[in-house]
Amino acid sequence: MTYCAAEDLKQLTGIKPEHLRLEKEDVDGLDAILNDWILQAKGLIDSYCHTNFDNDIPAAVENVCLRLAANMVALSQTRKGTPLIKVNDWKVGISSSAIFTQDLKDDLKDGNFVVDKSNKSDSIDFFAITGD
Repeated sequence: MTYCAAEDLKQLTGIKPEHLRLEKEDVDGLDAILNDWILQAKGLIDSYCHTNFDNDIPAAVENVCLRLAANMVALSQTRKGTPLIKVNDWKVGISSSAIFTQDLKDDLKDGNFVVDKSNKSDSIDFFAITGD
């Protein structure tokens, strides 16, 4: 189960088949690409949160997934022509590939969706050494 739908992603981004160099009528091809990106976004969220939300998906997680997948759409459009951006007359840079941005991570942290899987322990063990 995914955390958002291709239709929601199309509505948010305005993406159309021709934006991804598909035939204008190739809605199925567009949906396949968007569903792949949604699954990748789900994987990033699950990995970051150390859990999955396959049952009873919180609205905040759906929102983060939708925005994360929208970042993938935006990145694809930015990189379509060239990955280079002109910063000023002297400097040329590469457009950022950051899609899982800090604001998305903060939304997951603030919503208490990140599961702490650390093995650290707050207890201290003492051993008595005797001369026997």
